[in-house]
Amino acid sequence: MSEKTNTKNIMIKKIKLLVNDIGLNEFNAWLWITGSAALTAAVLVVLSGGFGEMFRYWRVFFLNL
Repeated sequence: MSEKTNTKNIMIKKIKLLVNDIGLNEFNAWLWITGSAALTAAVLVVLSGGFGEMFRYWRVFFLNL
């Protein structure tokens, strides 16, 4: 059991160091990432047939209509 805990702690430290090295510990970086993902999703929606088709897909997916 202690080996799993040790491995988990090592991975957490590595992730924290990676986040710190990339600079993702600043809120501005997260805003850029989130904004870029939203913009990419919007472009994909427009290129894949428009909002109406995506609305129908998500309505079926979430509400089973």
